Amino acid sequence: MRAIEAAFETMNWQFETLPERGAVRSLFSGRDTQYQVFAMRLESEGLYRIAILCPIAADAAVFASLGEFLHRINATLPLGAFELDYDLGSVRFVHSFDPAEEAVSPPCIVAAVQRGLTSFETVWPELLAVAEGAVAAKPAFLRCQIALELPALNARLQGEGAALRLPALHADPCAAVIASGGAMAITSAREALEQLFGEPLPFALIASRTTEMESAP
Repeated sequence: MRAIEAAFETMNWQFETLPERGAVRSLFSGRDTQYQVFAMRLESEGLYRIAILCPIAADAAVFASLGEFLHRINATLPLGAFELDYDLGSVRFVHSFDPAEEAVSPPCIVAAVQRGLTSFETVWPELLAVAEGAVAAKPAFLRCQIALELPALNARLQGEGAALRLPALHADPCAAVIASGGAMAITSAREALEQLFGEPLPFALIASRTTEMESAP
């Protein structure tokens, strides 16, 4: 427990200690929501665990789509995983580590908390849209993957006059890339996207100067 408390103190994170659970609890504000973070020592299992909860309470009707979305996202995460509570319809991020296999120190605990919060923030708009039944799992997942690549792609294509962006989340299609620039710039953008996502592209590429769809799923 002391290692956990020291980690939160090091970062000046406000927290409350829950002795009966062998845990500390803290609240963190994201872009559009608030997360509850629990860092705990599981004595019976010999593990440390970080659990991050968000205020989603999904209806059972979207469990299949929400579960698919989380499964697709989990396959891309190097550490930790999202879990769906089928009784409550809630979503949490969980990361456990064995102190026998790695040194557990305040920096290790801080990194685990930050990794979980970043994972939530990276997918939050799409996660919420899937939980509300507004967007299907696959296009929501593709949006998350595209969003991760766009900063590097835009830096790479800047010299060619191309700029890429995502459409609005509730647009149709929502899994798409909108490209601005001339014909050669858009061709370069397509080639760069195909290098990352394969050919044909699994999403739409749309030229912003027209409404013509360049590529369809």
